[in-house]
Amino acid sequence: MKNILKEVISNLDSEKNGYCRINHKRGFLEYLEDGNLIFTPCELHDILRDFIDRDGRRPRGEKLFSLHKKYCFTAKEDKAPYRPEEALERFIIVSNPVDFFNQVPIGGGKESIDIIIKENDLKLTFAELKPWSSTNSPLYAIVENLKNLTEFRIIRDRNIKDLPDYNVSLMVLAPESYYKAYGFIDSIGKPLQDKIKIVEKSLNEISSEFDTKIFFMMLPIEKETFLSKCKEIYDDRKAQGQQPVFINESDSIPELVRSNWRLLATSD
Repeated sequence: MKNILKEVISNLDSEKNGYCRINHKRGFLEYLEDGNLIFTPCELHDILRDFIDRDGRRPRGEKLFSLHKKYCFTAKEDKAPYRPEEALERFIIVSNPVDFFNQVPIGGGKESIDIIIKENDLKLTFAELKPWSSTNSPLYAIVENLKNLTEFRIIRDRNIKDLPDYNVSLMVLAPESYYKAYGFIDSIGKPLQDKIKIVEKSLNEISSEFDTKIFFMMLPIEKETFLSKCKEIYDDRKAQGQQPVFINESDSIPELVRSNWRLLATSD
């Protein structure tokens, strides 16, 4: 997936003052100052569709868009998760056991949607998950989501797999510290409304072009609290060294239950 995104972004005019506004933190923070995406949503849409909807590049695979759940993450010898994002995703799934799915194949190979929420028989939400700290900016996360949405629509439109005509919304989901690092909220967790307005203006433009709702949600859990839970599970399972750790609904974390998430920004 990263190779696809790299090529898409490289073909998109998204640089100003020497920094890409999608994949560079300084570029993103400068976007929050002037509100200029540089590219248009139409340009992004055309590039995504053109790049993905080609012979040899269209989504493929027997398990394409198979809604399933994964409960295992790798823990290190120090009892911390090898990949915090992977562990966080698994705990979100066990904390929301009804109609939540993860690592759903979307493009072929290792291309997957982090989390899919089945809202009802006609509506899905694709969630792009980010951990407490990440080099992937919120705009990068949006482009990831739009790439997944484009692949989903190509699967449907090209009859690659028989899928219901779902109405799909897009979510970026991350802990508070992620949004602090990218200038959405201040040091005490208060949303910076001038920045939120800039983001929401862009979300409205993008959502109109792609015919989807887009929003940012915050997970109210500190990294230290989460790592403490991981260590508790590691000890409970009597794990040793670096090894896979399986979790279940009894390991649910209240802060990760959807009703406790916080909305930060949304398209109309």
